[in-house]
Amino acid sequence: MDERSQALRNSELMPTKDSDRTLSLKDYTVLWAGMTINIVAFSLGAQYYNGGEGLSPLTLIFVVFLGYGLVTVLTAMTGDIGIKYGIPFAVYGRAAFGYKGAYLAGLIRCIPCFYWFGFQTWVGATALNLVLQMFFPGFNNLTLMIILFGAFQIINALFGLKAMAKFDWIAVACLTVMFGAIVLSICNVYGVTIPDILAIKAKGNYSFAFAVSGIAGGWVSMSLNGSDLTRNIRRNKDFETQSFFKRNKNAILGQVIGLMLVGIIAMGIGMIAGIYTGEWDLNAVIGVLYKNKPVFFGFCLLSVVLAQWSTNTAANLMPPAYILINIISKAKFWMMIVVSGIIGIAMQPWKQQDGDFLVSIQANFSTLLGPVIGILLADYFIIRKGKVNVQDLFTAGGQYEYTRGFNLSAMAALAGAFALSLLAGDYAFYAGLILSVVFYIAFMKMFTLKKHEQNLGKTIYFEEES
Repeated sequence: MDERSQALRNSELMPTKDSDRTLSLKDYTVLWAGMTINIVAFSLGAQYYNGGEGLSPLTLIFVVFLGYGLVTVLTAMTGDIGIKYGIPFAVYGRAAFGYKGAYLAGLIRCIPCFYWFGFQTWVGATALNLVLQMFFPGFNNLTLMIILFGAFQIINALFGLKAMAKFDWIAVACLTVMFGAIVLSICNVYGVTIPDILAIKAKGNYSFAFAVSGIAGGWVSMSLNGSDLTRNIRRNKDFETQSFFKRNKNAILGQVIGLMLVGIIAMGIGMIAGIYTGEWDLNAVIGVLYKNKPVFFGFCLLSVVLAQWSTNTAANLMPPAYILINIISKAKFWMMIVVSGIIGIAMQPWKQQDGDFLVSIQANFSTLLGPVIGILLADYFIIRKGKVNVQDLFTAGGQYEYTRGFNLSAMAALAGAFALSLLAGDYAFYAGLILSVVFYIAFMKMFTLKKHEQNLGKTIYFEEES
């Protein structure tokens, strides 16, 4: 094997064997629930209300349902790659973008991960800082807490996806208790009922398209990495002959429960808290409601810590680690986990806190990632019809070499779709997604497929001895 092919075969990126597929439906559901029941979801709910300028509670429920439903569909589609071939996004990107072109797609994907890891580490560290102040009056060292909490999360991520899923049980249980308590407290303190809350009106200054893209924006990034998760799910021996829905049944069910149901609840509770306390930061909400109840105040703050921990490890450390390994082939998984964590903290994203900033950031991320996932899905489902030459994904000079490692059709589609999407205003995400599919298919058929043989219609699995 030549050195270039060896560089494509980092052990962390190789196809998952059946013996390594250990996630059950329960594990996968809890994994998603642990990622979804996070403080960003809570804070987004409050910011979507935006002091009455944004969405009403009933409208938010509908918007979250559509946004997370869209994410579930996209993630199930990319997840099919993991179920069938056991390869992560960083590897399949080579098919659509070329061996080197996949670097660019991967780096674009990393941006939201770095941002959210840093932001959620700040939220958790703030909670830790408040906990320590309870025991050591006068203590206040948020910088130290950010460093320590970031380190704890990195260490947990090093133990792999199974360890993350097990840890999520604790986080989900604690946040369920806390969120339930918040709703009861608000109803008691402010003398309202759930029907009263659902009847609240808002001006609705967000367009419907923008609101949905803002919900989806935070998870389109995970849609790209759908195969990173599903490559660890147990599969039936006859998976090759099963229909798409039967093959991906556990992945879809896990997300419907863990993402859609949990997501609606988390954002709804965040909106309720925002309406009555005027706060979007969960740490501040906890202070308003429980400052005079030290035991429950401490429990809630520790729950915040666990919530950030369960989300950051699987959603914001693992994906960029795989991507960076693809770029730096001799790197180890643990090294890239550490690098990803350091970059996220160094970005200091918590310094931006102006108005409904989280909603805008989510929408911007959806615009950034829409063309990437559009190209990926067009390549897998339309160009290749789900049949992949996995061997060449790990063989330098193979069919994915294209032009010096770059698929120019993908590069042109990515640039064109993104540029035009910026002209679409609130419809930027949808425009980028649709245009990337159209451009990619057209460019591939007009140019690339005529010049580069792609073995279309053939499934070629990886064989180590080759």
